[in-house]
Amino acid sequence: MMRYLRNNVKAIMIGVVIVFVVSCFAGYGMYVRGRSGGVSGGDYPVAKVNGDKIMRSQIETGLKDLADQFGNDRITSKDVPLLRKMVLDDIVVGMELTRTAKEEGVEVSKEEVEDYLAAMQARFPTKEAYNEYVQRSGMTEREMKKRIEEMLVQKKLLDKVTANVSVDASESRKFYDAMKNVFFKRPVGYNLNVAAFRGKAVAEQARARLIKGEEWDKVIEALSKDVSNSTPYGKPVFVAQKDLADDLKSVISLKPGAFSPLVKVASDDYIIVLKRSNEPERIMPYDEVSKDIHQVLLNQKRSQVQRQYVQDLLKKAPVEILDKSIFEVPSDEAGVEGSNKGN
Repeated sequence: MMRYLRNNVKAIMIGVVIVFVVSCFAGYGMYVRGRSGGVSGGDYPVAKVNGDKIMRSQIETGLKDLADQFGNDRITSKDVPLLRKMVLDDIVVGMELTRTAKEEGVEVSKEEVEDYLAAMQARFPTKEAYNEYVQRSGMTEREMKKRIEEMLVQKKLLDKVTANVSVDASESRKFYDAMKNVFFKRPVGYNLNVAAFRGKAVAEQARARLIKGEEWDKVIEALSKDVSNSTPYGKPVFVAQKDLADDLKSVISLKPGAFSPLVKVASDDYIIVLKRSNEPERIMPYDEVSKDIHQVLLNQKRSQVQRQYVQDLLKKAPVEILDKSIFEVPSDEAGVEGSNKGN
């Protein structure tokens, strides 16, 4: 584990910024004013950046979260110092992003914060589940909004950094020509409409109505309270033949325009499949995938620019370590690593 962390620490740490940009509560500054980690003997500052203290409790909270991500059973006592250093770097970059954003006048409105909070709340199945999450976080609603504001400001700064990044058509075309037989070769499959129903009776009712000739979208709408998922008639999905398993293999022999028997997918959930067309193996044409290629390459370029920006921030940050001992790898581990290199 130690060697893995040493070899990948930069990639792991720098990768957090990309996670941050697209997630709710992950990334830089996560531990700056969060819940307190347990510290035997009392909390105390372990580092300073521009005079601002970073507390031991923040490091230990981050350490616990990282250990949960890696898997506690894989973490040994010898891994802990490097994990603490990863957490420290994460906190430092968060502080530097916030400071730089302030210097450059990057701001977010109250409406943006409220919209983000509402979207985050919507990801929880119930209001009670959200309230439980807030309670576990140890933050008040006011602190939650402040945290969201900080993260949105950081995201705006990173967006600003990559504002001039672009991809031209020749780059997209070159990528397609080089990779079309790898990424854009579509296997034999089928275009399908699929609807999932809660209960056998309602699924049987839907199938009977569809076979009689009622329109797909109208049947789905009429039974919507018992439909857990469905595809609009005008937007069938492609499914490769090799991905059809178990009872869904019956789809293979269906003629285009025919409906499958009911397929049980859970204790009381059933799906109906409408085969729209048989699709032979083919290389997807450039015009069909060019937009996706452009977006992939653009995201890749943006990620590279952001990574470099974050690395530069970390290098320039005036970090003063107050307690070096918690970040130092035990000497016996260093000796083991050195002897392994000599073999």
